[in-house]
Amino acid sequence: MKANAMPIPEPVKPLAEPKVQPFSIGVRWLTDGDCRLDATFYADEAVAARRAVVESGFEIKPLGDSAVTAQLFWPSRFKRIYTSDPNEGYPFLQASEALMFRPLAERWLARSKAPNAKDYFAKEGWILVTRSGTVGRCVLVGKRLAQFFLSEDLIRIVPTLPAGYLYAFLSSWIGQALIVKEQYGMTVTHLEPQHLARLPVPLLPDDEQQRIHEQIMQAYRLRDEANDLLDQAGELLHAELGLPRFDESKVPYLRPASGPPPTPYRPLKAFAVRASELAERLGASFHIPIAKAAIGQLRKGKYPLVCLGDVAARIFIPPRFKRIYVAPKYGVPFLQGLHVPMMKPYDLKYLSRRANERHIDECLIHTGWLLVTRSGTVGRVMLVPNALDGWAASEHCLRIIPNLQRAHAGYLAAFLMTPYGQHQLMSKIYGGVVDELTADDTASVWLPDAPLEVQTRIGALVVEAFEKREKANAIENTAIAHLEQRLQERAFHVIGGGKA
Repeated sequence: MKANAMPIPEPVKPLAEPKVQPFSIGVRWLTDGDCRLDATFYADEAVAARRAVVESGFEIKPLGDSAVTAQLFWPSRFKRIYTSDPNEGYPFLQASEALMFRPLAERWLARSKAPNAKDYFAKEGWILVTRSGTVGRCVLVGKRLAQFFLSEDLIRIVPTLPAGYLYAFLSSWIGQALIVKEQYGMTVTHLEPQHLARLPVPLLPDDEQQRIHEQIMQAYRLRDEANDLLDQAGELLHAELGLPRFDESKVPYLRPASGPPPTPYRPLKAFAVRASELAERLGASFHIPIAKAAIGQLRKGKYPLVCLGDVAARIFIPPRFKRIYVAPKYGVPFLQGLHVPMMKPYDLKYLSRRANERHIDECLIHTGWLLVTRSGTVGRVMLVPNALDGWAASEHCLRIIPNLQRAHAGYLAAFLMTPYGQHQLMSKIYGGVVDELTADDTASVWLPDAPLEVQTRIGALVVEAFEKREKANAIENTAIAHLEQRLQERAFHVIGGGKA
């Protein structure tokens, strides 16, 4: 090349198609309502949802109208003071915990420090909508959820319409799109009652509303029955194994040498460990006395103890791989760790069989297996029912395959859900920012080696409970799909000039 010659430029590579799809709207949309400038407010899905409602031809009322709701509110914030004594506090649930299949309080608000407590308890038949973080998730209040002091991050809806019908609409893709478009905020998104109040609600004929309502109420009755079965399994497990309810007050924490004694609001949880007991683990959770106390109480039961790994055919974590997702009809339903404790899976994705053919068989799950969350929130337990046989699950879900000659799957699930199992799992976590659990550590959990007939009596209740959960989800999904279909069919006929 000559000294003064210009270098030949490299050929320009074509740019990949942008993931963000542009769209345009009329200027009048910007001046209506709240004068919103965020793009999600005008997204295609939100526009399609509004058209499905408005062009369906059904009568429409805003959610805040007295014909639809009697009240729409969220209670005020206050500084929460917790207590370690359940007898001195209200069982408290965060917004995400209210969406769980089996809501259980892990903390109690001090009764003397909770102003206007009655405003935070919801009544049966109310609808709750998450309003912070992941907004728009809906749950119908049943007899179990009505017992909890609920976070202010849940908007309370007191329906005038049949509650099941209104819940079905808000839970449909149409209702969800209309709710989500109203959210605001950058790092953490939020939703206010006034945003929900203007949501258009289509009014199907009364008989259809009632039919959808009855289906939703049936689904929630099944969920309550499933939780009752799990309660029965827990009672039977303690009775058959000769175990008392675990009492954390008997854990041998160190007492303060001087100063004021610990109170329920500020309990002291200090302890000492012998150097010979470190086992090359320096994490405090591994040595916490509560796990040792749980094992100590287990040894006083009717049956000798055995490690979980000795009664399981296999305990493993599938490999991690790059996931390729496709539309539902082309893929395999893919459970993630956050789905395990939930009432039903939200935002379910589907794995491509063709694109993931090298690894997909390794992440499939089957009836009778146990899934245990092993990353982030550790120790959530689920028994795989018939409806989920052949689904896929993330590597964040540890698999336990029972040895059917030694253990009943439902019995293992029932035990791991008790404090005796949970405290042992929690003691084995490792990691700084994100908690993790290994298959080997899970295999070392101790449990009573009860006779198989005893295990079966306990485990059968657990199996039935998880089957009821999936039956409830199927009924609810059918009701919501019918509502979506009615709105979209009517809208299509109106747009096309036909008759609905």
